[in-house]
Amino acid sequence: MGVVEGPAAPVGRIRCQRIRVRQVIGEQTKQAGVRARIVIPQEKPPAEQVLAARAQTQVQEIKIIPNKVIVEGRAHVQVTYVADVPSQPVHHVGGDVKFVESFDIPGAQPGQDVVVQLTVEKVAVHLDENDKDHRVIVVTIIVKIFVKVTETVEVDVLEEAPADLKPVTRQISLEEVVAFGERQVVVSQQVDIKKLFDGVKPCPEKIIDVIADIRITKREVIKNKVIVEGVLTLQIIYVAKTWEGSQPVHHAHVEVPFTEFVHVEGARPDMMVDIQVTIEDAAARVKTHCEISISVVLQIRAQVTKEITKTVVIDITGNGRFEKITLFLDKVLAEVMRQITIRDTVTIPDQKPPAQKVLDAFVVACEVTETEVLANKVIVRGVVTIKVTYVADKPTQPVHAFEVEVPFTTFADIRGVGDDDPRVVVMCTVEWVAADLENHRNVGLNIVVRVDVRATRIVQQPVVICLEPVPEVVEPVVEPKVPEPKVPTPPVARTYTIQAGDTFFRLAQRFGTTVAAIQAANPGVDPNRLQIGQVINIPG
Repeated sequence: MGVVEGPAAPVGRIRCQRIRVRQVIGEQTKQAGVRARIVIPQEKPPAEQVLAARAQTQVQEIKIIPNKVIVEGRAHVQVTYVADVPSQPVHHVGGDVKFVESFDIPGAQPGQDVVVQLTVEKVAVHLDENDKDHRVIVVTIIVKIFVKVTETVEVDVLEEAPADLKPVTRQISLEEVVAFGERQVVVSQQVDIKKLFDGVKPCPEKIIDVIADIRITKREVIKNKVIVEGVLTLQIIYVAKTWEGSQPVHHAHVEVPFTEFVHVEGARPDMMVDIQVTIEDAAARVKTHCEISISVVLQIRAQVTKEITKTVVIDITGNGRFEKITLFLDKVLAEVMRQITIRDTVTIPDQKPPAQKVLDAFVVACEVTETEVLANKVIVRGVVTIKVTYVADKPTQPVHAFEVEVPFTTFADIRGVGDDDPRVVVMCTVEWVAADLENHRNVGLNIVVRVDVRATRIVQQPVVICLEPVPEVVEPVVEPKVPEPKVPTPPVARTYTIQAGDTFFRLAQRFGTTVAAIQAANPGVDPNRLQIGQVINIPG
């Protein structure tokens, strides 16, 4: 950010302008070690050795209490192992691990906005040496958790001031909040368990529980609207319908894509948007025979911003109508879009019959597995999961399906990353996929992947704000002096102990009052020299 020391404003002119910005209350990064034991089910063979493991993390719940953020998450682990049988086939087993971490962020309060980013840094697995049956696998996951708390505030920045106040001006760039939009939507889907799992799982008799997660795959700003695309992942626990009457409990993993919009007045395609989607409720019921009716209530919140450049006063000689504060703002270094074309040949699993014809290929997921920040460059690695349906090469021509993971690697040139630990957010979207049959057991895939990389850094921006509406100064009219009546001090409702990062401006925002009212309740207190532990009055 360049500095332009401008000349003082004309004597007698004072100009303020209200802007709305997103103030960063605080951020913190932690490494969490998550350890769990995965038991190989009886229908699978025991393990002779573990080959590899992969973990995906998701945020389950975020809670804000005064000065603290609590993050609850879940890691889904997939382990590949060599079976402990003479033929030594390769099998895989999965499991879920929950974790909770707390973050001390001074100034955090309920109702503020929180961004949480999870990154899997390492996955280690080994067989439990104390398990003689070779069915227990010990998994250790190292997860990096990044938490940032922000709050949208309105400030009246001073743009011009009289020369006798010795103002210092600077040209600054910042993101101004244009508008908010909120909407509650219901995503519904009918799922046939028998068709979805090729008859492997039994039909449901009764739903026991539904666990829902969400993944945003695309966000787009159009005129006065924000389009949101994502995938709902549901874990449905149900009692099976069986002829024997034993009613065993089964589990169904279902993914439901959705596309919704939020009306945001003033939004334009050249603006930036932040999206928060919260699952308010998730339910499922048995509809007919093998069909399940799924209903998920989503709360979607969109905040649209634009980058502006303006000249403001950053320092001024003491005056009761102004206060010097520091804004902690997110500075966008760059937003880069990369498009990747992938051509790959995949093999139909051995347990599946060979193919006569490919019917369709569709996207199950696009995940970023690793983000590496180098000097002026961001390396992105990810995996695209594709489901292929085909007609089997058999007289009855049954339809089969299989899933395959296709890895990809790309990069984005972003000047300034690699210094001072900028924050990088990466999102991938599959824009197109097609499949063709190469031979009876090999399928060719053509995939177009879009990768969006956004790098930001927190900057501290000093500005001078106006504490009250300031009319333009005119030549004074000489009149006889009349004693001014004493203004009573506003009633004091409570006391407050100054903490790290506190300013009169932040306290006014938190307690629903004004900076002028706090100053009136604390005569003699210099708002620019607050000390930690100092006790002040907060007006009622």
